[in-house]
Amino acid sequence: MTQNQDSQQLVWSTGLTQRSNSPVSKLVKEWQLISARRKEVDVVNSWQLPGSKVTNLDQVLVRAGFNTARDDSKGDNYLWQLVKRASEDELAARIVLQRILPPLVAIARRRGQIIDGGIDAALGEVLPTAWTVIRQYPWHRRPNKVASNLVLDSEYFAFVQANRAKKVKMFAVEPSLLGELVAEPETSEFAPQVSLESLINIAISRGIASRHVAVLRAVANGDTAAVIAKHYGIAERTARAWRAMAISELRERTQCVA
Repeated sequence: MTQNQDSQQLVWSTGLTQRSNSPVSKLVKEWQLISARRKEVDVVNSWQLPGSKVTNLDQVLVRAGFNTARDDSKGDNYLWQLVKRASEDELAARIVLQRILPPLVAIARRRGQIIDGGIDAALGEVLPTAWTVIRQYPWHRRPNKVASNLVLDSEYFAFVQANRAKKVKMFAVEPSLLGELVAEPETSEFAPQVSLESLINIAISRGIASRHVAVLRAVANGDTAAVIAKHYGIAERTARAWRAMAISELRERTQCVA
């Protein structure tokens, strides 16, 4: 069975081919269009990935571990090279998304049984999140088990962290941000002056995520969620979630009490 056939079977199994507006159906049709198109194939061949030149992007998926053994180290390394390029190349990111599409749909089916809106709502959460995870993947720190990492991260940020973020109070800009992040000292006689930048520097020394640093500095500069969303090419709701997660991690890394 080819990858196109397997993807189509995936859509059938979820009943999504009945609706042409299904995001999975659209992705499968898009893949069928681009997988053999000369333009995309030539671009991929220009990347000089391991192996001979490809004639179809389905070959790229197989080399990246699609439908191969779980311990396929060559496929894992090939996928890692695609993800490394995906941070700056949309075609690479699109290939990676197709590579992990079956487990993403499986997640949506499972999560759709327990959230409002069913599988449609779950797909609406996990697919955009997966795209962001792919584009932001820390390839320099996580070179192994790439497919598993991408899928697990996508589920976590779409459904676990997103729910936690709803419980985190949103802050606009400094100084109200600092006012919420920093506890009132019992005595101000010897209390040092605290700035958001100093808190960030402390958090950096304690391993805060680099993306959270960028988001916090954007917040400190007065950037709204809309501005952050436009900068990263994400939904405004996602930007608000990123902001909440950044604030939460800053608290944890600096041991501040809200």
